[in-house]
Amino acid sequence: MRRLSSTVAVSLGLLAMLAQPLALFAQTDDAYVVPAEDAANGFDPNAILDDRDIFDLGTMDLPALRRFLDERGALGRIKIVDIDGVEKEPAEIIWRVATSYKVNPKYLLALLQKEQSLVEDQSPTERQLDWAMGFGVCDSCSKDDPRIQAYKGFANQIEYAAKQHRERYLFQLLGKGTTISGYAPGKLTVVDGRDVRPVNNATAMLYTYTPHIHGNLNLWRIWRRWFSLSFPDGTVAQGKSSKDIYLIRFGQKRLFKSKLAAASMVETSKIVQVEDSQLSAYADGRPISFPNYSIIEVEDGKRYLIDGNTKRFIVNAAAFRRLGFVEDDVIEAEATELEGYEDGRDLTISSQFPMGQLAKALDGTLWYVEDGIKREIKHPALLNLYFKGRKAKSLTDKQLATFKTIEPYLLRDRELVSSDKSTAVYVVENTQLRPIQSGTVFEQLGWQWRNVIKLPDAVIQLHQIGAPVELQTPPKLTEEHDLATDL
Repeated sequence: MRRLSSTVAVSLGLLAMLAQPLALFAQTDDAYVVPAEDAANGFDPNAILDDRDIFDLGTMDLPALRRFLDERGALGRIKIVDIDGVEKEPAEIIWRVATSYKVNPKYLLALLQKEQSLVEDQSPTERQLDWAMGFGVCDSCSKDDPRIQAYKGFANQIEYAAKQHRERYLFQLLGKGTTISGYAPGKLTVVDGRDVRPVNNATAMLYTYTPHIHGNLNLWRIWRRWFSLSFPDGTVAQGKSSKDIYLIRFGQKRLFKSKLAAASMVETSKIVQVEDSQLSAYADGRPISFPNYSIIEVEDGKRYLIDGNTKRFIVNAAAFRRLGFVEDDVIEAEATELEGYEDGRDLTISSQFPMGQLAKALDGTLWYVEDGIKREIKHPALLNLYFKGRKAKSLTDKQLATFKTIEPYLLRDRELVSSDKSTAVYVVENTQLRPIQSGTVFEQLGWQWRNVIKLPDAVIQLHQIGAPVELQTPPKLTEEHDLATDL
């Protein structure tokens, strides 16, 4: 529910109804507390959605909208009278309104679910459909109030809700800097007894439409469940608004504390640009404080080599010198800054090439050797891709025999590749190639076509093919819906 819309207030002169919800801005002793699970999963009352989440029309077309509704509930199977008196599919009505007001159809879907659970309801009532968006109904209003009946009906509700966001809230923010309810980016407001400072127009509009944290938390949960993108492990992504850069791995996002730390892992041009709301779907992991292969010295004098997600203890000064490290490379830090790193194998005087080395055998075979293991580089394309300009160190057969042979050197995580014999495009995740099945999937995940590397098919054949990349996890249909479909 929400305060009465400005449209209703102006047309009906319901000043008393407008005044009533203002009590919600009075601070109380019982401030709303965000559930711990939602806070851990990234919910921020100050930044619920991004502006493009509300106004980006290009994220879902009509066929995708139809499929979305059909997979979830009755709105994919019924017809409803539109404002022109013609019966239409709900998807057609939503699409008409979305294109008319340049509002993201995904946002309209999320509102339908938040207000009346309509998208996933298998048998909605007429009352649910009549007040689909909760438009015009304030916290203390009755849906039977004769003064709001002009807004009754599924098509009317979609129409007025979209119009309110585009032609009221947005125009108010752009013209006066604040919505009719006093919400604005950067402006401190009290909602449900706690301070809220919206970071963008979208969040200011959401509190104007629904002046409660819990209601907007429900919207965020729906958005996260339906529309948060599923990035492959190893993705390095940057929020378009915050400019923060994260490593996505194991369902968490790990903040790079510096651009230098991010650049040590991925080329800047390969960092994907995404909405911050997409990143909020991932729980925060331990930050990545240092560039890869940094040498860190903590308060007690112990030194560590940063190696990916691990810290490797350098056991003594002799090992430090033997491995070719120099004092000028040592970074002083607090031990707490290393808490996010797992303990790796200690580095001793017998350790070999802890930071990796390109090696060449007597027969000309190329290897990548690192700390007791070796991987054959089976194709020159990999050499050109990852070791261009690096000189190979010649090792004897006896020296190479001291290294354990494991799988060949393969493409690195995040790489976008295709074969010279096919148009298929893959992303590398944990040494597997995951097919990207459409340009829509490719572009919505923030990838750039210029970063796709064309490789000889022989390189592609070195890898296993993994599961196709999908934007979101497919919905689980209810048993009732499955039975209805079967019949």
